[in-house]
Amino acid sequence: MPWPEFVVRQFKLVNQFTTDESEYYGPFNTLLTTVFPPHDNYQVSPKNKRITGSIDSSVIYIVMKRKVPILFVEIKTYQAFDRASLRKEADEQIRDRFLDFTGNVAIPTLYGISAFGTRFSVYEYTSETRSLTPYRIPPHPLILTDTAPQERWNYDVMESEGEARFMEIVTEIKKMAADLNPNCCTFSFNGYDRHCVLLPLAGAMAAAGLRRGGSIGRYCASTYSSPSFCASP
Repeated sequence: MPWPEFVVRQFKLVNQFTTDESEYYGPFNTLLTTVFPPHDNYQVSPKNKRITGSIDSSVIYIVMKRKVPILFVEIKTYQAFDRASLRKEADEQIRDRFLDFTGNVAIPTLYGISAFGTRFSVYEYTSETRSLTPYRIPPHPLILTDTAPQERWNYDVMESEGEARFMEIVTEIKKMAADLNPNCCTFSFNGYDRHCVLLPLAGAMAAAGLRRGGSIGRYCASTYSSPSFCASP
């Protein structure tokens, strides 16, 4: 199914040769709020993150359901796509984002999207195995290595194949999000907002019906529904 005309129009208004990535923020925000509407308890939240080793910062869009992160998107300009060093930087940045989120994943698979203009690459983090694909390409000690080849960004969100892939991801995410326990709490110890009231570790583990999640600071209550433990849905 083609994107709504108002989504397509916003992307068409962006100059493909712009060097200002913020010109893509509006179109992607519109796209994300269209496929993850707020009336279904989704929230699209921009976060400003400082780039390691730089005075610059970048914006990532985090899609959440009841304050649980389920997708994030990082955007660069299409002009940067031809520069291997900037693709390498984008690849490293999105992997760092996954590191930030690993203590805050409440679904089996967390997707991240790296976009250069309308071209995008899909990253998948599997909670059970802690594996991230596509796998990192290690640099050769003697030979220059393209650690983030162009073919990795093999979809275009404005083309039918790219739209189909994007919606495939959206459908999979919604299936996982539908299984989220509304009493599930996720905390973050890496700078992101805490989503629920933090209980002492021993007390939390002793709470009736409480089981420990896959990482420190995340607990899901199967039957425990006190508002003092989890924020209201």
